[in-house]
Amino acid sequence: MLNTWGYSGMGFGPSAILGAKLAAPERPCVSICGDGGFTMVSHVLCTAVEYDIPAVWVVWNNFAWAAIRDLQYAYFGGREHGTAFYQGPERKPYNPDFAAWARAAGVEGMTVTKSQDFKGALEHAVKLGKPCLIDVHVDANIRPPGTGAWALPPIPHVEPIFGSKHVR
Repeated sequence: MLNTWGYSGMGFGPSAILGAKLAAPERPCVSICGDGGFTMVSHVLCTAVEYDIPAVWVVWNNFAWAAIRDLQYAYFGGREHGTAFYQGPERKPYNPDFAAWARAAGVEGMTVTKSQDFKGALEHAVKLGKPCLIDVHVDANIRPPGTGAWALPPIPHVEPIFGSKHVR
């Protein structure tokens, strides 16, 4: 598992998977990334095709920059601005079709909208031996509990949802 730690650099995972696969070509390498982070570096698909790197991207597509949205909810009394993606005056949730985007770049792409279909899609992607992207639609309103907080001065941070503060 590769992680940027610290400042949660969006786009690290979808890019780092290429280096991971080059470093360990015999191992399956899968990037688990959010739709916002993937969108920042979607050119990785072209690089994977150009150099024939059989990486797999699983894009958790919740139609939002949900981690940032959830911080806004916490810091600003349940309000958010510009972090969920909508189309038109009816504010229908919107995102690109990531599977089609992948196919346009020469990468196999598929969409999963039911949890029971994910296992088969992932198995297929890993066995394929070519670059592959799985666009997994997930519910943006499911918020995992926080285990820590970001200190964003001058705003005081909210304490973690569970556990206790470490005191020496």
